[in-house]
Amino acid sequence: MKNHVFVLLLFLVAISSVCSQIDVIGDRTNTSSYITLSPLSLLDFHAPRLRMGYTQHLAEHWKIGLDLGIGGGTGLLSKRESEDDILWEVRPEVYYILKPESRTIKYLSTEFFYIAQSNTLLNNVYDREDDMRIRYDRADFERQKYGMHFKFGLFLNTGRHWGFNIYGGIGFRWATIAFSNLVNAEEDATRHRGHGYETIYDAERSDFRPNPTLGTKIYYKL
Repeated sequence: MKNHVFVLLLFLVAISSVCSQIDVIGDRTNTSSYITLSPLSLLDFHAPRLRMGYTQHLAEHWKIGLDLGIGGGTGLLSKRESEDDILWEVRPEVYYILKPESRTIKYLSTEFFYIAQSNTLLNNVYDREDDMRIRYDRADFERQKYGMHFKFGLFLNTGRHWGFNIYGGIGFRWATIAFSNLVNAEEDATRHRGHGYETIYDAERSDFRPNPTLGTKIYYKL
């Protein structure tokens, strides 16, 4: 966790320094709204999804946005047989613009998020909360994750309409993972998973943790 926070702080300082050097004053206050696409969400290792959003200008220092995502599958690294996969998420966000007259818009924001996911997993194992490992032929997997982030970011123009929204921050999240409707379930005494690292499909749990965020969106400026 400390390494993640250090990298995050280093990234934010570097981005802020670079943009302070290239920033130029515009002719008028920025009143743009944006359509956004989050390409990195399609590459999520465990739960890939397509996420798009819209950010609306409200007033001199304020914008508000909403991202929606939908996806399926268990990702390239999770290596799970599955069917009936569905994931959806919603992310409202409130932006405070630090210097509206700047060409490169820097902001502080608060983002809330909710993710719901369900899969039918086949021929695998999972750890119960009492540490007993269960092998199954079929199981219904459900995950819910919700929380919030405090972020610093910028809208970096690369052309008249196109650019990147680069951001980082820290927050917290609650997550619950449950397995139900198991078919041919039995205790498994082995401790070898077969892939050597932990995924969200390995154990049931309910926990609260800090949650750093770092990413980029492609935007089209209206």
